[in-house]
Amino acid sequence: MFGQEQLLLKSAVVEGPGVHREELMREAARFFGWVRLGAHIRDALTSDIGVLVAGGDLIESEGGLMPAEGS
Repeated sequence: MFGQEQLLLKSAVVEGPGVHREELMREAARFFGWVRLGAHIRDALTSDIGVLVAGGDLIESEGGLMPAEGS
């Protein structure tokens, strides 16, 4: 089951494949109304992206993050 941050991250990658982690985190911060990416927010989003990659929901390459097949 995904948390709302993970759902947003996954949806953003589906809509804009090839996005890099840093841009994805900035986009998520803007969506939630966070003015800046402080250490706690950055750590949480980095962890969420890691969970999505490890779970096979996203694929990470030099070209950025991509949705997994069937996503």
